Amino acid sequence: MFFKQLFDPASSTLTYLIADDSNHEAVLIDPVTEQVERDVRLLREHGLALKYTLETHVHADHVTAAHALKQATGAQTAVCRDCNAQGYDRLLKDGDVILFGHEEILTIATPGHTPGSVSYLWRDRVFTGDTLLIGGCGRTDFQNGSAEALWTSITEKLFALDEQILVYPAHDYKGRRVSSIGEEKRFNARVAGKTREEFLSVMKNLNLPMPARIHEAVPANLEGGAGQPAVASALAQPKVAVQSVSAKQLAEALRAPGVHLLDVRTPEEFEAIRIAGAVNVPLDRLDPAALLARMDANDPVYVVCQTGTRSQFAAAELRAAGFRRVVHVDGGTNAWTVAGLPVARGPASA
Repeated sequence: MFFKQLFDPASSTLTYLIADDSNHEAVLIDPVTEQVERDVRLLREHGLALKYTLETHVHADHVTAAHALKQATGAQTAVCRDCNAQGYDRLLKDGDVILFGHEEILTIATPGHTPGSVSYLWRDRVFTGDTLLIGGCGRTDFQNGSAEALWTSITEKLFALDEQILVYPAHDYKGRRVSSIGEEKRFNARVAGKTREEFLSVMKNLNLPMPARIHEAVPANLEGGAGQPAVASALAQPKVAVQSVSAKQLAEALRAPGVHLLDVRTPEEFEAIRIAGAVNVPLDRLDPAALLARMDANDPVYVVCQTGTRSQFAAAELRAAGFRRVVHVDGGTNAWTVAGLPVARGPASA
């Protein structure tokens, strides 16, 4: 699995990047528009294909990057249907499952902070948005929040999970990054040891100022962040046509002289199994200009990875740099081995 916790210092928002190792499909939970270039860069560096952006609720303190990321990557956007938002591809309800690669995320309706607040359960961790924070919980005094619903969501839904489940919230203002269900049941200042009535009294008397960006953020987030600046074109996947071939078509092509086969997987993957004659150029070290300086722009160049995801990014970069005959291999080395074609293993000879 691939998991990365990211942070936006301006809003103290925690964003989560999760990906499947087998086909490199990914999801981003609670992305922030000011960090969209960072997120696209991470996707490209790790050869990930973003399948979904997921919102835990309609945020009041920052604008989502959902729309910008959709423009840059083609990812679908998702939010709970009870948010009454219009600008998303998928409207989720309690029990819905988000699939990416061989991974799945379960949607748990946890209303209270807002009517459309949800948490996402993935493996041994739950992404709680503003429903359950480390040592606290989200406020309920705007956006039709309900302290009664929040009490039920925390005590009857989230606290019903195994105590070993890790808690990853959407915000923290004290430098904390992860807790657990067990820790929050015992030590959460707003819930632990409190009766329902005590909790309702605490929430009624918080007297917090309104979020500074609420009048900007809420309308924008109801539209999925539409209207925000697009991701910089230099970081978006290049919009150039890239031809693809099957593994068997590649085997035929490799019989011709002067064909280059670039494998953009990691060195570890390359040593484990590869197509004979391939040259390892890991995606995070790919320098199209340097390659163009020592190769002819008209040479046929085939690009392969494990599944065909990273090779699409690499092939697009090579085409954009001036290579005219670039082809990526659909299905990658996985398809090559399934087709029964010969492979090499172990360190490549110098």
